[in-house]
Amino acid sequence: MQKIFRLLSLLIVASIVITSSGCATVYRQQKKKINENYQEGIQLYKQGDYKNAKEHFETVLSIDPQHSGAKQYLIITNEALQKRTKKYYNAGIQYKRKGDLENALIQFLQAQQRDPDYKDVKQQISNIRSSKYATKKYNTYYSTAKKQYEKKRYIAAYKNCNKAELFDPNSLDLITLKARIKNQLDNNSYPYTSKAEAAKTKNPALAKKYCNKALAVNPWDEKAQAIAKDIKRIEKLNDLYANGEKAYKKGDYVTAYRAFKQIDNNEPGYRNTANYLATIKTKLEANINTYYQNGVTYYEQDNFKAAIAEWDIVLLINPDHQKAREYRERAVTKLELQQSLQ
Repeated sequence: MQKIFRLLSLLIVASIVITSSGCATVYRQQKKKINENYQEGIQLYKQGDYKNAKEHFETVLSIDPQHSGAKQYLIITNEALQKRTKKYYNAGIQYKRKGDLENALIQFLQAQQRDPDYKDVKQQISNIRSSKYATKKYNTYYSTAKKQYEKKRYIAAYKNCNKAELFDPNSLDLITLKARIKNQLDNNSYPYTSKAEAAKTKNPALAKKYCNKALAVNPWDEKAQAIAKDIKRIEKLNDLYANGEKAYKKGDYVTAYRAFKQIDNNEPGYRNTANYLATIKTKLEANINTYYQNGVTYYEQDNFKAAIAEWDIVLLINPDHQKAREYRERAVTKLELQQSLQ
C-alpha cells in the first residue's frame, strides 16, 4: 500500500512539473510573440506604414488586452491612418480633375486599402475601371507584358502585369500570365534563396549576399524577403549582446542590463542573456535606494531631466517601485512646463 501511495505521489509531482514546464513554455512563446509584434508595430509606425502597424498592435492586444503601449500606439495609428486616407482621397480627386485617371485610380486604391468605406472611394474606383480609358490602358499594359514574357524579360513583364491589374484585377488572362511569369521568377531566384536559407544561422553575411542575389533576379521572392528580415533580426540581437557584454566588462551595469533586457523581450532564452540579467540585477538591486534618492535630490534641485534618468534606472530594476513611478510622473509634467517657458 505504501509503495502504491509513493508511486501515486511521484506521478502527481511529475505531472505538476510537466504542467509547470508546459505553462512556462507557453508563457515564453506568448511573451516573444507580444514583443515581436509590438516592436515591429513601432518600426512600421515610424516608417509610416500605418496599416501594417495597426495589425501588429491588434495582434498584441489579442494576446494581452491590457498592454498599455499597444493601446496608445493603436489610437495614434488609427488617427494617422485617417489623415493618410484623406490625403490619398483628395489627391485622387485632384488627379481626376486634371484628367490623369491612372494616378487618380492609384490614389483612390491607396485610400480604399486604408479605409474601404471612406466617402465614395468605391464608386470612384468603379467609375474609372468601367471607363473606355481603363479598357485601353489595360490592353496596352497586358499586350506589353505578354511580349516581354515571350522575350524572357520577366521582371519588366511582371511590372506591366501589375499596371494592367490596376484597371482589371479579375481578368483571367492576366491572372494566368502573371502566374506564369511569377513561376519563372521563382525558378530564377530559388538557387540563391535555398543557399541563403542554409547559410542563415551559421553565416548570416553569406546568407545576406545570397538574398540580395535572389531579390536582384526576383524582387517579389517572399521567402528571400523573409530570410533577409530574419538575418537583420539576428544581426541586431548579436549587436545588442556584444554591447551588453562590453558594458558588463566595463562595470556599466545599467547599460548592460538595458541591452540584455531588450534581447530578452524580443528573444527569450537567447544565448546567456538570462544569466547576465540575473547577475546584473543582483548588483543593481544593492544600489536601488541610491538611484531613488539621487532622483529625489535632482528633483528638489529642479533638475527634472536628471531625476527622470535616475528613476528610469529604478523602474528598470523594479518596475513595481510605486514611489519612483509617482515621482517620475510629476517630474515629466514639471519638465514639460519648464521647457514650455524657455
